[in-house]
Amino acid sequence: MSSLKLSTMCLAAAAILLAGCGESATVRTERPILRFKVDEYRIKPQNVSARPGLIKIVVGNSGRLTHNLAIQMPAEEVGERPTDVVGGRVESMQPGEGAPPIKLRLAPGTYRLVCTIANHDDLGQYGKLVIEGPPL
Repeated sequence: MSSLKLSTMCLAAAAILLAGCGESATVRTERPILRFKVDEYRIKPQNVSARPGLIKIVVGNSGRLTHNLAIQMPAEEVGERPTDVVGGRVESMQPGEGAPPIKLRLAPGTYRLVCTIANHDDLGQYGKLVIEGPPL
């Protein structure tokens, strides 16, 4: 086998493996509690689906930097810049800390999860929360 063909096959295999590394699958929960971990520069799980109603949000920082988590309306729904849902932000957490849980009453719709510290959002620390289905 030529080295060019072998190199091409290796690059194709690497691309397939790297494509599977992202967390694009949506995690669905029927419970009124959402648990997240944040680190450099991720929110885990990144894509979540839950039912409308009063939801408790619990967040822990497993990274080496300070992080927070805000629940925002998408920019396309509110104009040029996203805005926080009233009360939709957990306190900033130092490494290894958890934020005090918050409770939000979320209506059906698509919300954005984001760390609002510095440029963490630009570095990939964001996600999506879809609220759908019958109320809790």
